[in-house]
Amino acid sequence: MQITFLGHAGFLVETQHALVVVDPWLSPEGAFDSAWMQFPRNHHLAPLVREKLERSTKERYLYISHEHKDHYDPDFLRTLTKRDFTVVLGRFRRTALRDEFESYGARRVLTCEDQQEVPIKGGYLKLFLTDTGTNRDSALLVQADGQTFLNLNDCKIHDRLPNIVAEEGPIDIFTAQFSGAIWHPTSYDYSRETYAELSRQKRASKFEAVARAIETVQPRVYLASAGPACFLDPSLFHINLEPVNIFPRASEMFTFLQHRMAGKTPRLIEPMPGDVLDVGVGDLISLAPERVTDENVSQYLRSYAALQTRVFRERRRNLMLEEVDRIHLRLREEMQQKLDAFSLADRVTMPLYFGLIELPGQLIRVDFRARRVDVVGEVRDLSRYTLIAGAADIVRVLDRKLNWEDFLLSFRFRASRSPDVYDATLHNFIAAEVEDLRAMCDGTLATEARKERTVVTVDGQRYAVNRFCPHQGADLEEGWVEEGRYLVCPRHRWRFDLQDGGSCGTNGCSIQAEPLGKEKEEDKRGPSTETQPSV
Repeated sequence: MQITFLGHAGFLVETQHALVVVDPWLSPEGAFDSAWMQFPRNHHLAPLVREKLERSTKERYLYISHEHKDHYDPDFLRTLTKRDFTVVLGRFRRTALRDEFESYGARRVLTCEDQQEVPIKGGYLKLFLTDTGTNRDSALLVQADGQTFLNLNDCKIHDRLPNIVAEEGPIDIFTAQFSGAIWHPTSYDYSRETYAELSRQKRASKFEAVARAIETVQPRVYLASAGPACFLDPSLFHINLEPVNIFPRASEMFTFLQHRMAGKTPRLIEPMPGDVLDVGVGDLISLAPERVTDENVSQYLRSYAALQTRVFRERRRNLMLEEVDRIHLRLREEMQQKLDAFSLADRVTMPLYFGLIELPGQLIRVDFRARRVDVVGEVRDLSRYTLIAGAADIVRVLDRKLNWEDFLLSFRFRASRSPDVYDATLHNFIAAEVEDLRAMCDGTLATEARKERTVVTVDGQRYAVNRFCPHQGADLEEGWVEEGRYLVCPRHRWRFDLQDGGSCGTNGCSIQAEPLGKEKEEDKRGPSTETQPSV
């Protein structure tokens, strides 16, 4: 098996009899309305991928993990003229991705259930899905020629890794996202000190999750991928130069891993786009024409931005006041449609203020409890969430050129919240499409209906807790305890205070922790009948 790194989360996996192209993001226009650009640049690999998918005599597969545009690149895929290959997707409740491929003209489109295998000559592909809230993603395992590649990309299934390893056997090559891919705290109005501290916390949490995943999987090689993009829009370029943010480079994570794992890491590789890994021997063949280093990264980014000037010049648009007024009305109507479909509205205790930069005195106020959408002249609630954006960016969502999550990932807005507490229900309201809200709410209720309990033992003290995380249903039996009291969710690293009833400081939810007393001596000597998270 050979694995060519295509940049970001993209791979070209070649076995003796098959070829699998994974998440090729190659368009020069980047993703999320050109807010994100591939880092390092990889556009030169488009002809190679096109040739492999169109001309190879092997079985050919195109795998798209999920619909985020740094993984699903429709602009590049439209350049393929010969499409007699098989497309492999996850079967998610939201059908937008598979609907688009139904008309793409591929030889076959396979939409796979969780843990479904796709046979290939000499092995198989296997997908692992997560589909909760607005989190729709899949991970891919390629098993062929006696070798195994497990690619988590952004898919948060860390709680399932022990079972995957037990069922699939040794993993040769492993990769998982190590950098942030969210708009908090990037788009929030924080002081410089608070922004830096929140970024450090998120980085440490992400790095720890990767370390624990590596300890579980025990691969021969960890490939750094699904790492940071870069931001070349002049209005966003400053993000690249921030001393601390949620977009670390691989070298920073490798330093953490070497210290955290006391030198007992697998081989750690940071490939450049075009590099080829020979899985059999674990050697990297460096074919990339240029390499980005800590020393040259600043100049590299400035040169890259200069090359992309055309992209941002062409997306600028001046709006007449009448058009801004129409966009404001459409935005208000969209918020009302969302609210009408949002069965969990009673859970949101603060209003949402949504405004356009061009109309500072006309804020759209979404009152979840009253199920009303009004226009007000100013923020009048001490407890509130506020989001302000430009009309030219919002209209692209209303025209369905972007979905709401794409817009949020563009970072072209400013947000604030008081109190500064994450509300997953409000988050999902903003990020979901109108047509997906009912199913999303139903999924939340289904997750909450799982009432199975388990027991956690910390320093001899036993606690009964809800087994599944109330956020997105991760199995807390695969969590761990920090600081002698906080049970950590393995998927999103939420921390539940066992000494405070299992409450979560992130948003006030709870896993209903009840102390059961000290562990008995006979329990320590004999095998435990209780399921316990790794501590």
